[in-house]
Amino acid sequence: MNRYGWMVVRAYLPALTALAAAAVCMLWTSLFGSVESLRLLVPYVKWLPPVFLLAALVTGLVATLRLWNWKSGKTPRCAGCGGPLSALHHGAHGDYRKCLACGGKQTQSP
Repeated sequence: MNRYGWMVVRAYLPALTALAAAAVCMLWTSLFGSVESLRLLVPYVKWLPPVFLLAALVTGLVATLRLWNWKSGKTPRCAGCGGPLSALHHGAHGDYRKCLACGGKQTQSP
C-alpha cells in the first residue's frame, strides 16, 4: 500500500475504532446482561452503542470532508508530495503544518 492508502487508513481510523467500540458494547450487553452482578450496569452500557455510532458517523464525515477538500484543491498541499496538510501547529522554531501523507513539516510564514 502506498503513502496515500495509509493516509486514508489513518484518516478513517477513529471512525473504525468507534464502530469497534459500539460492537464491543453491544456484545457486552448481550453476553453479560443475564449475569446478576453485572446486571446493574446494563442500563448504562446500552446507551453507549448509539453514542459510539454517532461518534463514528461524525468522525467519518469529518475525514471524508477533509479528503474531499484536499482532492478538490481547497486546502493547503505539501510542497514535497502534494498531500494534505494538518492544522497549524505552534512550535519552538515557528509555525508549521505537518503533511498527513509523508509526515514532512511545512513552515508557515507570518
